[in-house]
Amino acid sequence: MDIKYLSDPKGNITGVFIPIEDWEQLKKEYKISEDVPADSGDKLQKGLADALKKAKIEPGDEA
Repeated sequence: MDIKYLSDPKGNITGVFIPIEDWEQLKKEYKISEDVPADSGDKLQKGLADALKKAKIEPGDEA
């Protein structure tokens, strides 16, 4: 998985970029629906955090 971290001018991580192929796989694996209400962000965040743990990737790791 080729993850890129986005940061602001001060170096604070502000976002994450993953290739669409990886996103599609994560959506299947964790049953992520893009049609869910906006308040479901916690579930999505937990799912992505679990996926990163499974891939053994820590925030701040550079690919």
